[in-house]
Amino acid sequence: MLSLNGFPLGGGSAGCNALYQLSKRGVKAVLLERSKLTAGTTWHTAGLIWRLRPNDVEIQLLKSTRDLLTRLESETGLDPGWINNGGLYLANNKERLNEYSRLTTAGHSFGIDSTIVSPEEAKKLFPLLDENVIHGGLYCPGDGVVDPAMLCTALTRSARKSGGQVIENCPVQNILTGKNGFGSKKVTGVTTPYGVIKTNCVANCSGVWSRDIAAMVGLHLPLVPVKHAYVITESISGVRGLPNVRDHDASVYFRIQGESLCMGGYESNPIMLDQVPADFHFGLYELDWTVFSAHMSGAVSLVPVFATAGIKSTVCGPESFTPDHKPIIGK
Repeated sequence: MLSLNGFPLGGGSAGCNALYQLSKRGVKAVLLERSKLTAGTTWHTAGLIWRLRPNDVEIQLLKSTRDLLTRLESETGLDPGWINNGGLYLANNKERLNEYSRLTTAGHSFGIDSTIVSPEEAKKLFPLLDENVIHGGLYCPGDGVVDPAMLCTALTRSARKSGGQVIENCPVQNILTGKNGFGSKKVTGVTTPYGVIKTNCVANCSGVWSRDIAAMVGLHLPLVPVKHAYVITESISGVRGLPNVRDHDASVYFRIQGESLCMGGYESNPIMLDQVPADFHFGLYELDWTVFSAHMSGAVSLVPVFATAGIKSTVCGPESFTPDHKPIIGK
């Protein structure tokens, strides 16, 4: 019977990060993954890194993530897939631009470089924009995008050097519990097809299956799996190297992918899922254009060339969201 002090469940970006952080701190930790690393959401995620959020905790968390991305290659010898191409937030009205001004001020408190730009300046940063439909924007040069598979490889490589372990194709069947000195429930181990592993700490990093893991100990996790989609255009001249773009009013984003634009968004009526099948490791859904079409007018208004670029491929996979879109951290 193996005995551990730290136990991430799930081999996506959250689980690999947890294993990395635990191992770096000398904690005896093992990551269990039911399938292969990146299964579930991580393998198809857009990988956008936006560093400014409307509260100090999230700004500091994102700053820590970016700091990690910039040092992983020198630490591991592996490229984590980090591309620092910058981020451009667009405002369609004065109220949104005022919000971005507050974000800039908050970011400066934590050493994050950003600046408010005029429509003309935004056009210079992203020449495909129609500057006549925006009120201005916020430019954050330190933003970028990361390849999720390359990131997980670099994180687990470093964790293994520090004594961490990764076990793939090993589902958790149950979480064992007992009582602490105060009579409250505590974790004592997990059962797998290969035996029992003793541990007093489990990190639930299971993404769209996190509710199933929490239910093993009688907890309800307010996390909902949703079909999230984006489309990738054919090649567009002049795209390579441009910053990523986000429009909160139109609820769309553009990510640069080589010579193509990747466009996605967040619908007011998303397709929510009761449950994601346990074997949906690297699966995708058919894109429902009746839902996704809500993004098209906003995308074309911002970037007119998007209307005629042609769609090369679509990606629609499960992604989990909390009610307020904030992270769930704690016991």
